[in-house]
Amino acid sequence: MSKGAGRIGWFLVWAVVFCDIGTSVYYVPGLLYGTTGDRAGFFVLATMLAFVLLCVKVVEVTRRFPGGGGVVSLAERAFSPFAGALGGQLIMVDYFLTVAISAVSGVYYLDSIVHFGGVLAPTLACLTVLCGLNIVGVKESAGVSMVLAVLALVVNLVVVGVTVFTAPMEVLARIPAELATLPDLSATQLLVGYSGAWLAFSGLESMSQIAPAMRDLGPTPRKGMIAVAVSVILTAPALTFLSTASLNAEVKAHESERFISELAGLWGGLGLKTAVVLSASSLLLFAANTAIIGNYHVMMALVRGRFLPPSLGALSRRYQTPWRAIVVCTFVPVLVLIAVNANMVILGELYAFGLLGSFVLTSVGIDKLRWQDGERGVGFWFGVLTSLAVVVAFTVNLVAKPLATGFGISLTAMGLGIAWLTRSGRLEALLERIPRLQPPREVDVTEASFLTLDSAVRQFGATGPNVLVASRGATRKIFKEAVDRARARKLDHVFAIYVDEVPGLFYPQLAQPTPEGLTVLEAASTAIEAMGMRCVPVWTLSHSAAASVSDAAEQLGCDTVVIGATQRTMLWVALRGKFIGDLLAQLPQHIRLIVVG
Repeated sequence: MSKGAGRIGWFLVWAVVFCDIGTSVYYVPGLLYGTTGDRAGFFVLATMLAFVLLCVKVVEVTRRFPGGGGVVSLAERAFSPFAGALGGQLIMVDYFLTVAISAVSGVYYLDSIVHFGGVLAPTLACLTVLCGLNIVGVKESAGVSMVLAVLALVVNLVVVGVTVFTAPMEVLARIPAELATLPDLSATQLLVGYSGAWLAFSGLESMSQIAPAMRDLGPTPRKGMIAVAVSVILTAPALTFLSTASLNAEVKAHESERFISELAGLWGGLGLKTAVVLSASSLLLFAANTAIIGNYHVMMALVRGRFLPPSLGALSRRYQTPWRAIVVCTFVPVLVLIAVNANMVILGELYAFGLLGSFVLTSVGIDKLRWQDGERGVGFWFGVLTSLAVVVAFTVNLVAKPLATGFGISLTAMGLGIAWLTRSGRLEALLERIPRLQPPREVDVTEASFLTLDSAVRQFGATGPNVLVASRGATRKIFKEAVDRARARKLDHVFAIYVDEVPGLFYPQLAQPTPEGLTVLEAASTAIEAMGMRCVPVWTLSHSAAASVSDAAEQLGCDTVVIGATQRTMLWVALRGKFIGDLLAQLPQHIRLIVVG
């Protein structure tokens, strides 16, 4: 991965994770009220300790698996490859429901001021648009996450402040009055409320998925997670307490999908309500898109582990995105939404299975790795306590929510069945008979003639001046221009680079070029060597092709970069950036850019 691809520090890590976990506060109070009544805030607060302890483990997952992969990589190392597949299936179920519940919740908030006359159709339209955008490849940046996260946090804190200073004392007095009734609850009610409150912390798993993009794996994830925990502690319990205490019974019964905007409108008026609606809907739809991206990266990891058929990982030749996986990642949530008619209560119940199941694997997996490493101190036993807390929540959820249990087990079993059929070769043999479902051509990296950027730097150093040619095609005149300029400098080689540009915030565990990338590198080598010049093919992976090319030119001691005239469409430029413009902005002044064509 290119060092110049945009490593993110702790603040941007906080923004990315909070954009996911921070969305829960918009729908969890209403969902939890349906099962626990006005005591919902207590259960969110009571689950905080276990949440904080789990945060520590997620940071450790990030540190142990710098290549990303989260629960998939963890379960595979701690238990077995099929445990990794199970972890993948659980996180996929989690992502499917994240897409569905985030999208429909965002539309519910918009509906409070726009009045669609029904939320199902607009939600399906939003998901269709997101599917198309991801096939083209949305260049989703941590900077956008930062803006949305800061906006949402500020608005939520304003809602808390306005409510505390505006609401009459008799309203605020309802909170301790409800807490005083807790001894009247049965053990079953306490357990059900506790297990349901874990929904307030969904999104925590995104931390480990962005490990490859972090500046370092020491202070960065630790500080980022501390900021996430503080943000959640400051907002989730307070907003839940205040909304259940302030809103009347009719609103809580019929507007449970948008407690926070109703709370803001009650005490802050239309202006504050509009601010909540805009920040909430933006953040929720952004979270749905991020879940689609995270899910297809999990699918690609399972494809590479031969737990899903290779044909699912086929890339679009035009956009270099796994279009089939993206379609699945949006089609399943669409089916779920249609099946439940966008009912938030049912979606919330379904959501808990994958979320808590992946938390169990994460927590128990870390305990096992710590035991293998000889850790027996206080930290280890606190970790065991965390695992016990999550296992209890998961077990209670299995019993208390049979619909969620049936849905989750069915989807997970189907996924594991596909994994077994894929591993055995039976599924691939069947798919090969279906037109257009043949698996993509695989790259044998042991035979491929290319260097990673780091390897090229180690082998050739920064001695120059050298010439670098960057191309996404096999245009001979681009290679000829590079060869001519290398000859003028009396060089015996030309560097040819191909960047596999990965849209989104998550890096896949990709250690080799895509088939299209290998084709371009082979074409460059053939053309350049036919002109009597040695070609050094270089490959790298990045969110930004321009940043990678600039970084490679500098590290390889090049004073000239040769590229072809852009053939990107307006839609591509809008979603993924203008390559030539971005490259000109990032190239050091001493490096000349030559555009051929």
